[in-house]
Amino acid sequence: MLRIRYSLALASWLLLTPPSIALEAIEEDPRFTTVRQRLQTDFGLSLKLARIDDDLFAKTYIVSPLKLEHFDNALQILSWMEAELKHYPAGFVKKNSPKNLVLANAYISKTATGAALTYSPTLIAEKVSNSILVTVPTTTTPSIEVLGRGYLHQILFSSILANVKDADSPINLAHWKTLESDDSQLETIPAKSLLKSSNRREGLYKTLWDAWEFNELLTIAKTDPKTKQRIDLMKSLMTSVDPQFDEAFWAALAVVPEDQRTICLNDLTNTQSNAKIKADTEIQSDIRKLEKQWGFKVLWEPGSAAPPMPVKVRLEYSYFTDKKLNEFKAFMRMCREQLEIYPEQITKRLNIKNLYMLDTFNFRGSGVAGQGMSWLPQVSFAYGLRSFDPAIVKSMDFLRRTIHHELLHLMDRQFSKDGGPIYGSNWDSLNQQGFHYKIGSPGTLNSPSQLRFFKDNIKWQGFAEPYGMNIATDDRATLYGRMMTVHLAEEGRGDQLFLDKLKSDPILKAKSERLIAFFRSLTQELSIPVPNPWSTRLKGISEIRK
Repeated sequence: MLRIRYSLALASWLLLTPPSIALEAIEEDPRFTTVRQRLQTDFGLSLKLARIDDDLFAKTYIVSPLKLEHFDNALQILSWMEAELKHYPAGFVKKNSPKNLVLANAYISKTATGAALTYSPTLIAEKVSNSILVTVPTTTTPSIEVLGRGYLHQILFSSILANVKDADSPINLAHWKTLESDDSQLETIPAKSLLKSSNRREGLYKTLWDAWEFNELLTIAKTDPKTKQRIDLMKSLMTSVDPQFDEAFWAALAVVPEDQRTICLNDLTNTQSNAKIKADTEIQSDIRKLEKQWGFKVLWEPGSAAPPMPVKVRLEYSYFTDKKLNEFKAFMRMCREQLEIYPEQITKRLNIKNLYMLDTFNFRGSGVAGQGMSWLPQVSFAYGLRSFDPAIVKSMDFLRRTIHHELLHLMDRQFSKDGGPIYGSNWDSLNQQGFHYKIGSPGTLNSPSQLRFFKDNIKWQGFAEPYGMNIATDDRATLYGRMMTVHLAEEGRGDQLFLDKLKSDPILKAKSERLIAFFRSLTQELSIPVPNPWSTRLKGISEIRK
């Protein structure tokens, strides 16, 4: 009862506290003093609090002073502002930035007219007072931070541009406009948006400070000379301002920070988010059966380890919660039904460590349905089910194929040997003369996007799915996924599209025969008794080919 009374009293005090007293309380807080000293020492910035009667802003803005209850939000904003400023070379911000950071809950422009809802931008460059006005919102969100980081760099860039007096400078607007790139050849909306932004000086400058976008822009620049010219011009400008902006600096700026590479999207504070899944006897039974047969661990609970990826690029992932109980249950049942057909001679030799059952699985900015992690000392694999819907037949068919697709990658790595039926040129030679897979083909660095590559190469025979044109291992995996599920598709009616193609496409037929020869050899090598459910599936596709 005492705690409740205290909370009510505190709430009443906050509501009734005059703005001036609240600002004094903030300024006397040791946390404010510490941040103020650090900003002054490291960046030459004076941290201030805006007041209603402040002559500096009264003519231009209606100021809502910072409230005491929003002080924690202010500290959070100052924290990421400091992190951004630390990217700059030593001493640069002191020489080239406005000198004051002024906090308030809102700065509403007095020139705003009309019925439109007025708002207070996250950051405002206030030239008269040589200040950056910082809006502290009542609630902080990731989008406010993302926008704010960009605004901060744009404000610093404006200060730099103001000192460029040479009318013939290549960074001047007239010349810059002659270097605008055409985005019509780009296929994804994010890439188009990034290129359009980089056509503006401040847009390109802002991009340099986001390692993800900087790397993507560098990729575009490999095939777009104008983008490369704009980047080189911006680098040259910054080097002329401060020699510390050398190639080593730009290389370091393009490195993604470790804490931004692997992002868990689960709310780990909600410890009851998966209570129903834990209590579901069917789900838990399917998990136990798989773990017993295969010897791996099924990881599915929020808080489980992140799936290990082959290169250090951005990974966003989440595990399942009760919000998707039905989807998780349906996939676990289907997964158990598909994986239980494999003989123990294969499951033991694969020696898989983990099966990651993910909801969101975004790798390199794209959603992933499956990933076989064959590069690990002890292999693992993962499924990403963000778009899985058991009520949609095509969704069920796609994920069923994906289950076997990822296993083929692991078996390919483990069992395919030099000189074997599917190894190297023994497989590649089945393709039509002149065809090259996208990965590893001549001119790979200048080849179009994956989607564009598929469209341009649709004329080639021999592929169960366009995705198989990516690389030989995906060629085999897409074919194997179709072969193992051909009779199960369309709710048991069969994968008629694949069946027709198998009969009419001689190269696809030859590839299926080569895969079956590989598994026939494997069956003999591992002394796998036949018949078994797995070999029966393969026999079914053999009969279709005849």
